Amino acid sequence: MLSSTGLSGSRLARRLIIFYVILAAILAVVVAVVIHKGQSEKALPAIAGGYVASSPSSCLGPAPAPVGGAPLPSTAPVQQPSPGPSFSVNQSGQFVNLTNSRQTLGGQLRLQYKAAAGGAHRLTGTVDCVSGKQLRLEATAIPGVKGSIAGTLGGSAFKAALKTPPPAPGSALPRTPSGIAGKYALSPSSTCFGSSFTLNGGGSSYTVVAANHNLGRLAYSTKTSAVTGDVACTKGGRVRLTATANDILLQSVRLIPLEVATPVPSSKPTAKPALTTASGLPPAGEEFTATKQRRAFSKLVAAFFLAVAIVLVVARLFGIVAVRLGQPRVMGEVIAGIALGPSLFGVLSQNLQATIFATDILPAFGVAANLGLIFYMFLIGLEVDQKSLKGKAAPAAAISNASVALPMMLGIAAALPLYKLVGPNVKFAAFALFMGVAMSITAFPVLARILSERRMLKSEVGALAVGCAAIDDVTAWFLIALATTITVSGTFGVVARTIGEAVAFTLVMALVVRRVLARMATAFDEAGQLPSGWFAAIVVGVLLSAYVTEAINIAVIFGGFIMGMVMPRHARLTEEVTRRIEDFVVTLLLPMFFVYTGLKTNVTLLDRPELWLITLGLIAIAILGKLAGAALAARVCGLDSRASAVIGTLMNTRGLTELIVLNLALEVGAISNALFAALVIMAVVTTLMTGPLLKLLDPRNEYASQIEDELADAAADAARAHPELPVPERSILVASHTDTALERLIALAEPLARTAPQRELILTRLVAPPRGGGVRGGLQTENLELERASKAIAEARARLADDGVLARGVALSSSHPGTDLAHVVGREPIDLVLTEGRRRLIGEGVPLGDVSVLLEQATCDVAVLIARESSPLSLGPDSPVLVPFGGAEHDWAALELGSWLSSATGAPLKLLGAGGQTDEGKSVTRMLADASLLVQQSAGVAAEPLVMAGGREGIVSAAAGAGLLVIGLSERWRREGLGPTRSEIAKAAPAPVLFVRRGTSGGLFAPRENVTQFNWSMVGQAPT
Repeated sequence: MLSSTGLSGSRLARRLIIFYVILAAILAVVVAVVIHKGQSEKALPAIAGGYVASSPSSCLGPAPAPVGGAPLPSTAPVQQPSPGPSFSVNQSGQFVNLTNSRQTLGGQLRLQYKAAAGGAHRLTGTVDCVSGKQLRLEATAIPGVKGSIAGTLGGSAFKAALKTPPPAPGSALPRTPSGIAGKYALSPSSTCFGSSFTLNGGGSSYTVVAANHNLGRLAYSTKTSAVTGDVACTKGGRVRLTATANDILLQSVRLIPLEVATPVPSSKPTAKPALTTASGLPPAGEEFTATKQRRAFSKLVAAFFLAVAIVLVVARLFGIVAVRLGQPRVMGEVIAGIALGPSLFGVLSQNLQATIFATDILPAFGVAANLGLIFYMFLIGLEVDQKSLKGKAAPAAAISNASVALPMMLGIAAALPLYKLVGPNVKFAAFALFMGVAMSITAFPVLARILSERRMLKSEVGALAVGCAAIDDVTAWFLIALATTITVSGTFGVVARTIGEAVAFTLVMALVVRRVLARMATAFDEAGQLPSGWFAAIVVGVLLSAYVTEAINIAVIFGGFIMGMVMPRHARLTEEVTRRIEDFVVTLLLPMFFVYTGLKTNVTLLDRPELWLITLGLIAIAILGKLAGAALAARVCGLDSRASAVIGTLMNTRGLTELIVLNLALEVGAISNALFAALVIMAVVTTLMTGPLLKLLDPRNEYASQIEDELADAAADAARAHPELPVPERSILVASHTDTALERLIALAEPLARTAPQRELILTRLVAPPRGGGVRGGLQTENLELERASKAIAEARARLADDGVLARGVALSSSHPGTDLAHVVGREPIDLVLTEGRRRLIGEGVPLGDVSVLLEQATCDVAVLIARESSPLSLGPDSPVLVPFGGAEHDWAALELGSWLSSATGAPLKLLGAGGQTDEGKSVTRMLADASLLVQQSAGVAAEPLVMAGGREGIVSAAAGAGLLVIGLSERWRREGLGPTRSEIAKAAPAPVLFVRRGTSGGLFAPRENVTQFNWSMVGQAPT
């Protein structure tokens, strides 16, 4: 541990100076060498896009044929050769794939520069033909606007021309729609149809309508994606139309004149003449693209809402599974986004996936995703707290800097061989810098949640890791801004100007905006809440900051981060701002970002061994760089080897932060599609491995602050504060999640603590992780909740001490309350656990969640209080204690607890038995009388036995005037939970209900041989 190394401040300083000098020298040499060599490297040109073969090809698929196969008439002014089939080329550096909209064509090709062949770019590989054959392609690729591929395919001459530009990075693969009916917008406008036309019909036949005129029919084939037909023009004449259907597009729409038309006189003689032939027809070979439009904007909105609803449901389900597997919820949502994309959903049902996430709603997804990212980055900036660095700034900075520098150096070095393999057509410096940044990211929110769940925040190693992650987070975002600037801006002068503008923006935010926002803290203290005007100002400030950073060519998210950084550090103010923003961002907008990322992540692009080897290599570099960098710096700072490895493991989490970086890189064209998929896999793997690797390095969680240590400290504090109070040997554990529940449970525990022998009260206030904590960290919110809980416990302790009851208490941050409470029971002499019941306990089936874990694992008696918020808990002469009793084991435990409560508070005790339909009532009466006698002898309480008719209805009726209903669980609670009767009582009883489960230690009552085992909860059934 850090404190055990014995390093003095001066010695640590000398070590760090030497370490920084060595690290900076190595980093500078590696970066200089790599950048120098990379400057002479040239990326392979982009050849991706939509191609049309110059002649028919049985391998690539049938060519679109004219309707009826009729030849062009002799009156046509221009004759064009019949085009061949169309196909798409997808490229990630050297790795090229062929496909078509029906996904019946495939091909794994390599693009390489051959200096010996006159400097040509050779495209070679195997094509999986639509017929099932495999043919060898040997061709030369010519990039550019008029790009082409020419060579041989299976030994026959082959040539194809580029007709459509490559899709945006991360775009979906081509898809053949089942139908093409709809209204289409034309780009550019057509001299034949104008700016739009409508296709009516279905199946294979469609009518073309433009300018309210029926212009003819088109034939559509789902086998070839071809659209063909002879149609009229709005200004006269006829043309032959050929096109390829792809999703909501008609691509490569070509018009070939068929006959002479009489030109329509223009109503504006001075207008510029249209681009037509002398006959008034479109020029031969006119081409445009037609995009299907939704018939109404409301339809587009409805489709968007449906897609969002599906996203939220799937994200929630994956998040629940992730939590049950011991992983952060956010990583389950990330995987859900990937699963909804082409990697899984698109493989299972491409048409359904494309229908739900249609092309025309993706821009809306993009806007919503970026809006979510802006406010997410604001929350992240808000979470960065300088207090986390108090007393450990130097070692935290050294570890953070090393954990950034070493993986960045490895990433930049790896960029040199990867540039020619999978690099896009951008400058090497931009590619290398983004690769370095991608390797060096640490996700502060995920790391903070892991530390909180493992209770490591108060330990020396955990606190140091939080400080490292905070510095790493700030460093990473500035590096991301720099990488984006270099990629987008280009020349040195533009880059320098952008950096200057970014520095100026940051200074204005820090020196001016921070002071303005400081007044908000004053307004908050005066009003006790955040005025709506100030909250609106914060939202506007975040949006304007994002706009400014985008305007200076950095990234919109950087503005949100800076806005969060300059917010005043005021705990209650931070909590309120976070609470207002967090739910909407975390619940709605971020899952949309995950899907937006998933739609661009196509794991199927990693379709050859070389790409999987690259993926594995990137994972290894990422792990090695982070682990080695952080661990080495931790060793320099004096930590032992295991603690250093733990910190290195924690710094290896990448999570959502890495996805943001990768999306930026893909958006600006700094990485290719296949590399994007490989890096997304790297981000998921390195984050998911953190938890299991931590358990391997620290199986007994020795670097955590132990609950028993906190309880021991609390006991010492209580003894010092109240030396006049004796310390009992036995205890009652009071565990609550809310202040209201704490007061109610103390009302039950205090009289029990006064019974002989007197017992100490252990008050625990369990603070759950904040909402959205897995996404933003939530440490400030958690600390504020712990502070409030500690204050409530201190007030309760003081009040109990004044009444002569010794109590100690702790506020615990707990992600697994059931397990933590059972842990306390195993290490303290506890006779009873009193806790609150959540609504999940009420209902049919086995009790769920933390209550179930506590009932299963705790060895002592457990009592679970279920009460309405409006139901007071007061026991006294006018508020009796009712115990439904049937003689089962847990019924005896309920009777024991009820009798002691009655004895301590003076509340009457009533034993309720359920009368059956036969003479069973006689045995019930005898059983209740025997139990009353035991209570009289042991607790000195006269219990009133009552035999109630009507089963559960009778018990609910009897509880009308009770102060408390104490019910033992069924002997089969593990299988049936509360059961129908107990569930109905819990729901309908006007009084608070206390469910009791007997522990393995046994109790005062419950003789070994019961006279009867009549179960009051099974009226009308045979005893068990």
